[in-house]
Amino acid sequence: MKRPLLFRTLFLALFTLTVAACGLLESDPAGDPNSPVGGNTDLEDTRPGGRHVAFPELGSWLPYELTPKDSVYIKSRNGGIVTVDFNVTFDTAFTMRLDTLLGTQGLPNDTKMQILDAYLAQYGATIDTSNKKHMIIHAEPKFRVSSEGIQDFVASKGDESKPFTIIKYNMNVGDTWSFTRSDGVKVTRKVTYHSTTDDYEVVFWRLKVFKTEQVQTNDPLLSKIVWVTNHKYGLVGIHLFDKTGKEIPIKVAPPSL
Repeated sequence: MKRPLLFRTLFLALFTLTVAACGLLESDPAGDPNSPVGGNTDLEDTRPGGRHVAFPELGSWLPYELTPKDSVYIKSRNGGIVTVDFNVTFDTAFTMRLDTLLGTQGLPNDTKMQILDAYLAQYGATIDTSNKKHMIIHAEPKFRVSSEGIQDFVASKGDESKPFTIIKYNMNVGDTWSFTRSDGVKVTRKVTYHSTTDDYEVVFWRLKVFKTEQVQTNDPLLSKIVWVTNHKYGLVGIHLFDKTGKEIPIKVAPPSL
């Protein structure tokens, strides 16, 4: 498969956002934060065939005409383990916009390709760039989903015996936990916000949310990721921050919203 020389690593930022659009888990802050969750797993938003829509907040950084087309469906659900069929379609105009946004346009092409390959491997994704006007990133990440929180198996390469918590709905602001990915990279997550009023906008609604800040060692592009979750709808937003602190917000709308 031939790949263009234009930088597309940033597109994986969008992947990072939508890839967790359906993950949910719970664990006890007093015990192991990454222990598997219980609770109800028969949730409306994780039923096979349901579509989750991820969309960047439009503004000066991304005009409407450059917005990627996404296809994020629930492929299967088995005992609370949810598999997501994730595809995003984009073109070179979008990759060039992101390249400029992150200030990576001056990097050598070999360096860009190395970073891209590392992100693809990290998220178990593939990229088809044979048609420069219709490039596609595809992945099928797994999550544990229940009524009690959010947990992903992306960091463990799909190993269902090693769930990693995104949020537990009984957590408090300040709760912090860490884990080591299969490639040896340490990831730290911390609850930094829990709203008491409906203050987070998704489409036409406002929701009460948790915000979980994630930082990891040796990330080539991002300083942190902020996961935004709601106790009923799960993941409703991901905010990416580059090395300069510049923010790229992406909202996620589940089927029932």
